[in-house]
Amino acid sequence: MDVQCSTDGADRSAVQPGTMISQTLALLARSTPLGTWFVARSRSEEHIVLHVSPGSDLALAPGQAYATASTPCGTVVKTGRTVIRSLHGATSATLRGPTSASCSDDLLRECGATLYAGSPLLWAPDDGPCECFGTLGGLGRNTTVDDLAPHLPLITHAAAVIGFALQAAHDADALRRRAERAESESTVDDLTRLYNRRGWTSIAYAEAGRIQRYGSSAGLIMIDLDELKRTNDAYGHRAGDALLRHAAQVIRSSFRDSDVIARLGGDEFAVLLMESDAPATRWTAARVQESLAIAGIQASVGWSSLDGSRDIDAALHDADAAMYAAKCARRQFNLDTGPERPRCA
Repeated sequence: MDVQCSTDGADRSAVQPGTMISQTLALLARSTPLGTWFVARSRSEEHIVLHVSPGSDLALAPGQAYATASTPCGTVVKTGRTVIRSLHGATSATLRGPTSASCSDDLLRECGATLYAGSPLLWAPDDGPCECFGTLGGLGRNTTVDDLAPHLPLITHAAAVIGFALQAAHDADALRRRAERAESESTVDDLTRLYNRRGWTSIAYAEAGRIQRYGSSAGLIMIDLDELKRTNDAYGHRAGDALLRHAAQVIRSSFRDSDVIARLGGDEFAVLLMESDAPATRWTAARVQESLAIAGIQASVGWSSLDGSRDIDAALHDADAAMYAAKCARRQFNLDTGPERPRCA
């Protein structure tokens, strides 16, 4: 199958993985007894559907999430084997011999399918060891394990092709990411040397696109310094600038190099926490607030999660709302506990 490339004026080319994956899934749907083929990302205890073969007549769509335990996909990821499972008799035939598949067939029943085939998708992200990205899966009706058996070499070859496409796309994205983060002065805040709002917008939205493509997740953290205006009013803007630089140092030390940190303006900072689920993001938000407090900096912090099922603007809105709710709660607490201060209405 040809790899489609786009070439710019500098004669650089980039693999178009969506085209390659769609063509491969369409080929499987035409050539095997299974009419629906899909690519799903394995993440924690669930699978996220990223691609579905054109013309599928089953209830499966990109962005759909399902529990790993509800399909044989978990067995594929766990064993690294190509697995076939039938609702009618023989189950779990694999290329490497029989293996038990202790999983539910809920997804097959929900889609009205009677036969499943799955093969692992392998890649090596970030120059690390090879790992299972997810599964190439097929679903069909009115067919048997024996009907599908002759097509197993094609299925495993297709999984290798799709794994190559995913790897190539990931590597191209890594190069683009490094280029995006080799930022010019126009995207860096002069005072803190963090990204400014322009840099944040460019990088955060690019990363959101990658999150949707790969079915990964990230966390968004918003930080607002509570004492900047008071510091400026009481001690002057030089003291306020020193507070901002100090806060930026504490915030930067609380995150990884892969995370995106920006000063959006005034006393507001934003962080995109890469490859982070909701519990990890919540823990990290609490940790950075504690680090700021230890440094003598009062701040209000809010967070939200971003994955392929959410729009980045909605996630930003939620994190911003949580941050302002925390600021309001802190302000109310100060009014309630301060000596001879009136209570808020």
